[in-house]
Amino acid sequence: MNRLLPVVTTLPVLMAWVVGGSAATLPPRDSGPEAAKAVSDALGAVLRADVPTALTVLKAAPVEQFNQKDATFRGCMLARHDRRAPPYLADTTTDPLARQVLEIYQRYWWHAVRDPAARPAFDAKLKAELAALTGQPPPADGDDAFDAMIEPLNVELRKRGFHPLQGRTPPLYDLFLWGKQEERDYTVDLPGGEHQPVRVFVMDDWLSRGWSHHSACGATGAAGWVMPEGLYAVRSSYGDLKGEDFRVSFLGHEAQHFADMKRWPDMPSWTLEYRAKLVELAKADETRIKLLDKFYRSQDDEPDHPHPYANKRVIAVVTSRLGLGADADLRKADPAAVRKAASEVLIEDTRKREAETPPVSGAGTGKPAG
Repeated sequence: MNRLLPVVTTLPVLMAWVVGGSAATLPPRDSGPEAAKAVSDALGAVLRADVPTALTVLKAAPVEQFNQKDATFRGCMLARHDRRAPPYLADTTTDPLARQVLEIYQRYWWHAVRDPAARPAFDAKLKAELAALTGQPPPADGDDAFDAMIEPLNVELRKRGFHPLQGRTPPLYDLFLWGKQEERDYTVDLPGGEHQPVRVFVMDDWLSRGWSHHSACGATGAAGWVMPEGLYAVRSSYGDLKGEDFRVSFLGHEAQHFADMKRWPDMPSWTLEYRAKLVELAKADETRIKLLDKFYRSQDDEPDHPHPYANKRVIAVVTSRLGLGADADLRKADPAAVRKAASEVLIEDTRKREAETPPVSGAGTGKPAG
């Protein structure tokens, strides 16, 4: 099954869950303190697929404290989720099949982020509805059956000029659907002295950017991911593709995924995210505070929520490495010391894994530096 490993972005700087759920920035300073915190908490809740909590915090904050941008976000969240049935939002294309696919996924996401306990039933309904589009019976249990079921649908979407990607961005099934892409080649320097060659597919003309983007009214969402053939980047998340957001929180983060997935194909999603986030923290300079803001905002104890779970572990291990107390704030620590600690933790983690689980034969990460 396609294992999607997105980097997330938070408006207005569309960057990593790139700095994923994205290079997250704090809400505008001209919103009042309670409203600003509500927006931050709501975005963190959405990244955990927990819309009820997001709505609760947005409703609790004084309405008059929200500036125009945050009020628009609040209004959209209430209109989209605080209702008895999902809204119809699949009219962004005139293609009838693409509309059907969008409607099926959007309806599934709306229910799944509202009622986590019922997700197995929503998963089953999603699969049955997607199978029916190509005249297939509901698939059997298991990833291979799902892959076999969706491939005819993806083939038909490609014939119609779309680029589809379906799979899981834990904890939900996901749909990415775009119209254009171009290819670029890069070589990325990773901690430990490795040069990792990667091919990047830069994507445009979006119809669906996944469950987090849809559930958060576009305020957060996948900015890119890694697949066996290379890295995929949402162009609108990175401007001219020259800034640190792109170089560190996309190329650095995703190149580490690319290297690790070749060496250790069975590595859990949260571990992949943990190691990639250490790369970001080891390389970030002007985006360091935004990166750490995102880590602190979205934390979780559930491994099936790989981004927030990894955020919490990165904070804990780097704080400990620096000899700081558990309640210390890395945003106030010496930047050079934080970068050094993150790099050392990643290098030691790699050495330990190589000793305990030798990498897949022939799956080196690239030419060593020097």
